[in-house]
Amino acid sequence: MKKRILFITQDLGRTGSEMVLWHLLQHLDPDKYEMHVFCLSTGALYEALPAYIGKSVMYKHSPDMWKRAFRRILKKLKVNALDYQLSHIQKRFKADVWFVNTIVIPEVYEVAKKHEVKIATYIHELLYAFSFISATSMQKVISYSDVCIGCSEEVCNRITEMGHENVKLQHSFVDVNLIKPDLDRVAILRNELGFVSTDFVWVVSGKTTYMKGLDYIIPILEHFKDQPVKILWLGSVKKSGLLFYVQQVARLKYPGKLVFAGAQSTDYYNYLAAANGLLLLSKEESFSLVLVEAAKLGLPVVSFDLGIASQFLRSDIGMGSVVKSRNIEDFVLQMRAVQDNSNLETEEIKREALVYSVQHQIPKFEKLIAELF
Repeated sequence: MKKRILFITQDLGRTGSEMVLWHLLQHLDPDKYEMHVFCLSTGALYEALPAYIGKSVMYKHSPDMWKRAFRRILKKLKVNALDYQLSHIQKRFKADVWFVNTIVIPEVYEVAKKHEVKIATYIHELLYAFSFISATSMQKVISYSDVCIGCSEEVCNRITEMGHENVKLQHSFVDVNLIKPDLDRVAILRNELGFVSTDFVWVVSGKTTYMKGLDYIIPILEHFKDQPVKILWLGSVKKSGLLFYVQQVARLKYPGKLVFAGAQSTDYYNYLAAANGLLLLSKEESFSLVLVEAAKLGLPVVSFDLGIASQFLRSDIGMGSVVKSRNIEDFVLQMRAVQDNSNLETEEIKREALVYSVQHQIPKFEKLIAELF
């Protein structure tokens, strides 16, 4: 008899945690599991779910006007619409497990408990993200979850510190088979972005925020102001005062050395491949999938000591360096070392990416899922 899993997530967009869930949904055996996905809103991948997976979106953000109207009726009757909708799904679908993706949907836990269904929470966040939910919500995540799954060793350690007794490790992963840049397109992009063959281009991937290390860009450019070193930033652009500051200073003092290319989808790996190396400047990362993507492209990395960097980056084959301090001088020193290293073992670097590939990690995830029952 098939086991039934109700997956609850934000939107099935293209963020790291949503992509990991997407790959899991694509690869779980439909002969073993019956699956239904409930999203708070609809992201880019929602409509692309396989036909054998049921799907629902919260009434509030449903494309169906009648469901949105029904929510307004429930609200007038003082009925909690989310509780009503999830209860309706559970009565019809009869899930054995609710699989909650990330900690930011705390309102679902009491509904699950009311129906006496087992809850598994896949946690992708660390301390900074913890600050965006209330203490009460965090307490629900920890106390109501029958099992907490961490995407990295550090996440698992933080969950254990909060007293949860059933913590499992399941690393995040990427589908490395999708990382196939079009070299002709890469050459076109480099030209369009204003890069020449003598430039060493460093790429940063992430939203343009302080937490992603946007504040480090100007000091780095200052160190390389007289050298053919450029920085390409990929990711959604948050039009903050900090971004204005960085753009203005870069334009006035370091013209042509900093390019913001915005968020990318179909061309994402071509933009990554247009660089010569990756910078991981974040203040905090629970895993950082871009490290694996960079490895599959053979790009060396300079990273602060966060995410999986320390256990993943092998300096002996030229994968790059982990900077233990937060001193920008130390970081720049490692950037220079990578730029001067002409002996990259590119094929071996690419093989390291397989450790965190769908092909390697899905069997582990399937084993973990089986243990839930």
